[in-house]
Amino acid sequence: MSSHAAIALEHQTVGLRRAHAVAGVLGAGAVATAVTVWQVSASPVLLNPESTGIVRGLLIGAWIAAGAYIWLRRPATRLGMLVVGAGFFYAATTLNASGNEDVFTVGRVLLAVFVIYLAYVSLCFPGDRLQSALERGFVQALGLATVMLWPLVLVFTEKLPVGGPLADCGDRCPANGFQAVSTPGWVSDALKLGVGAVTAGALLGIALVLVQKARSPTRLRRRAVEPLLYAFVALLSIYVVYTLVPSARDGSTVLLAAEGVSALLIPVAMLAGQAQARAYAAATLGQLVMRARDEVVTPARVQAILREVLGDPTLDLALWEQQTARYVDVDGEPFEVPRDRGGRAVTPVTHGGQPVALLVHNPSLDEAAGVLEGLAQTSLLLLEKSWLVAELRASRSRIVASADHERQRLERDLHDGAQQRLLLLQVKLARLRQRPDAGELAMRLDEIAEDAEAAFEELRVLAHGIYPPVLHERGVAEALRAVALEAPRAIRVVDHGVGRCSLTIEAALYFCALEAIQNAVKYAGDDACVTVELDRYGDAITLEVADDGPGLAGGPASDGIGLVTMRDRIGAVGGEFEVISKLDAGVTVRASIADAPLREAHELREPG
Repeated sequence: MSSHAAIALEHQTVGLRRAHAVAGVLGAGAVATAVTVWQVSASPVLLNPESTGIVRGLLIGAWIAAGAYIWLRRPATRLGMLVVGAGFFYAATTLNASGNEDVFTVGRVLLAVFVIYLAYVSLCFPGDRLQSALERGFVQALGLATVMLWPLVLVFTEKLPVGGPLADCGDRCPANGFQAVSTPGWVSDALKLGVGAVTAGALLGIALVLVQKARSPTRLRRRAVEPLLYAFVALLSIYVVYTLVPSARDGSTVLLAAEGVSALLIPVAMLAGQAQARAYAAATLGQLVMRARDEVVTPARVQAILREVLGDPTLDLALWEQQTARYVDVDGEPFEVPRDRGGRAVTPVTHGGQPVALLVHNPSLDEAAGVLEGLAQTSLLLLEKSWLVAELRASRSRIVASADHERQRLERDLHDGAQQRLLLLQVKLARLRQRPDAGELAMRLDEIAEDAEAAFEELRVLAHGIYPPVLHERGVAEALRAVALEAPRAIRVVDHGVGRCSLTIEAALYFCALEAIQNAVKYAGDDACVTVELDRYGDAITLEVADDGPGLAGGPASDGIGLVTMRDRIGAVGGEFEVISKLDAGVTVRASIADAPLREAHELREPG
């Protein structure tokens, strides 16, 4: 079995095991939900037990289902199991529906501890652990306040404080099963007020910390946290009404339903927040693709785009270099993977089990590690495409440069070889004609001399056509003027100060213009006028060859060999090429190439 097949089989096995585990969790959650509904609905102490049982059952089912879904989607994080744990933890608080004093007391204490767990899970979201010192400090303070207050409540109060509309038992609440000391009523009232203040403070504190997270510069975090913040604001509002308005506690089904809905929104908000983050990531992917159409994609540009769309200006992109088996930064320098993270998170990007890249970023982006890796994968695909395009252009440029060098070599060989031999032959024939004994051979020698002179002229023209010396010595504008002087009709060459540029680009412009001129002379008609214009806009050189002939019969789409040759030659040096043709309005050939002007004489020397 190949390594790829083994990896695929391993992934399939792990996925199957995870699916079985999730199914087991859902089954256990269904049992916990059913038991809760049954126990609470039959409670002899709770107000509105049937309605309360249904609402609490829905809450347990929602927490466990949401956690199982998160676990299935994000198996590498603990968040799914934390959310599942919240559902089972809340199921354990069902003990406060019992009429037994000791069981009721244990259930009420578990509800107080559940508030701490709820704060922990909510502040971890959308990650799987507390990130900031503020989050850790808040949870620790809440835990400390609960640990300090509840032993006093258990020892000194006869009746425990009610835990909200979903745990309200009114006057039917059992006595505190753990009371050890009888105290005056004001002591009990003060302790109950303290418990209510801690619970309200917990909900308010969670909301305030979520507000801070929702204002994070990390856009993914903001979109994930916002729905959860709204849910906690709703839950806090219901609890404040319940605490401050005594008349609202008289078993009101409206208040019960309101708290049930607001509590149910918490696990729903977690799912909605992750969906919102994924939707934002999808939109970001679209932005990346659209940007890649209009700009050059480089490693530095990919890093800049990721920093911008993710809202993390500290994000670093490192690329895996296969030859050296190490990571390099966007400038090609060696990149050290942080060992002591120190507030930094590392997300590897792999393909087929092999390393491709590495993202070092704000830990808050861990909540969307899959989204982050997807963004990086797309960016790297765009980068790879850009590399391939650049390599193709470089390859085409090398081919054109090689052809130009070969053309110059042929010109030299013809000039130094065949032309010189023909010239020497003409000299020898002239000497033979001057001999006194030439006689009848003189006429034959004159004929041979004429043939040699014609062959010499043909080679001269051919050599100049391969690579005209004036192009090399004086530039593209003067070379085109030389063409215009020898053309069979008037051709106007206008130079707006192009100057000199690289030999490769000058050759591309010259031969593109030469092909366009030849097409105009051939097809535009005897009365047509041809104008050649050269201009420079910044670092861009433009060429335009226009005639006022009848135009191309098939329009610009009729790509003959001439148009294909021009388009390929201009494209090989990274330029843009277009042909505009209308019937009875002539043909205009336009080319634009980016190139910096050359001012040093040594830059114009022939390569090699």
